[in-house]
Amino acid sequence: YSVTGKKKDGTEFPIEIRIRVMEYHGRMVRVAAIRDLREQKKAEEELKHLRNYLKNIVDSMPSILVGVDEQGQITQWNLEAERTTGVGSRDASGKKLGDVFPQLSHAMGKVFEAVKNRQVQKDTKVPLQIGRVTRMSDITIYPLVTNGVEGAVIRVDDITERVRIEEMIIQSEKMLSVGGLAAGMAHEINNPLGGILQNVQVLGNRMKAGLLKNEQVAEECGTTMKCIEKYAERRGLLSMVDMIMDAGKRAAKIVENMLSFSRKGQGRFESHRLSELIDRTIELAGSDYDLKKKYDFRQIEIIREYDQNLPEVFCEQSKIQQVFLNLFKNAAHAMVSVKDSARQPCLTIRTRFENHIVCIEVEDNGVGMDEETRKRIFEPFFTTKEVGSGTGLGLSISYFIVTEEHGGDMMVESSPGKGAKFIIRLPIHAVQSEGDIDSIVTSSFRQGR
Repeated sequence: YSVTGKKKDGTEFPIEIRIRVMEYHGRMVRVAAIRDLREQKKAEEELKHLRNYLKNIVDSMPSILVGVDEQGQITQWNLEAERTTGVGSRDASGKKLGDVFPQLSHAMGKVFEAVKNRQVQKDTKVPLQIGRVTRMSDITIYPLVTNGVEGAVIRVDDITERVRIEEMIIQSEKMLSVGGLAAGMAHEINNPLGGILQNVQVLGNRMKAGLLKNEQVAEECGTTMKCIEKYAERRGLLSMVDMIMDAGKRAAKIVENMLSFSRKGQGRFESHRLSELIDRTIELAGSDYDLKKKYDFRQIEIIREYDQNLPEVFCEQSKIQQVFLNLFKNAAHAMVSVKDSARQPCLTIRTRFENHIVCIEVEDNGVGMDEETRKRIFEPFFTTKEVGSGTGLGLSISYFIVTEEHGGDMMVESSPGKGAKFIIRLPIHAVQSEGDIDSIVTSSFRQGR
């Protein structure tokens, strides 16, 4: 047994006393052995300190770290794993990984492979359902041999923010490509389109009575312009000319809107009238091919309730239009999902100015959403659409653009069957000098997002 001994100077120190009964010269005697435990206690304290130090390192890591043996039983469970699952280290230790953390049960195959081949195994961009939230994760499995027992360490890194930023960069690069394509397309289309519009205008003029040259040529041909005009009217030629002219003007407007929307990459914040940006985006939404495949945007009633005294907003035009386009698409998708054929799809857009803040409301009369969906609507990769119909990034990116890049706020009000109202609040003054995506990415990583 262990007791505390004392030196002559009163200093205490740990000792171990062992007493053994034995026969000595025919008599039973007790033999006591006293051992100084100071070196042993010192070694134990150092070992304990080292273990605590290593545990603190493991627990301070932002990654989930789980140690398992070759049977899949948990041997190590760090603080991040405890926070994520809500299961304490003592409760997790010794249990099967699939029982405590079922989202990682699929990783056991990689664990066996890592142990067998003594090679690190990786799985990237794995969607993990953590509670009610889906997070994108990288999973790395390291083979481990300790005290002759084989096993592995599983590390789970949350890369949701990184993936979102990567998607934004990809989107930005795509829009740069579209911008170059649109510029070339404008040149290729505008030239023949200009010829069409000019010739249609000339054609319309040459079919009108009252012009001297028209009357002269008609007389030379043995007729009158009144007869030609009457024939053209009865055969619908004049209305056809008007239709060609209208279609040509609409095509020219579509090209103009595409050019305006596609000018990304400059990252310039300038003063803009939001009502004009909204109207341009509505026109762009109406001519979007993917949009028209699922629904006809032209059949949606658009109600504009603009504040005529709304000041201009210092913003990045293309990105704010991207936000509006995402909201219009989601609203149209929600309205087309309504089973009531008698309900007319209606999109209401309001703007107002209050306390140096510009407020934009986009309200639809679609299917609406329940409280759980409403709370998660801005999460990356969360979508209520069927598989293949959406990435779950549109509203997340829109939220990022409004809140992070423009210093604004974005929220949604909704209930099942009563549509949804998205509310955007933007300051009228600049929040940063430029919207360069590289600066956004750098800032995000510096802040550990």
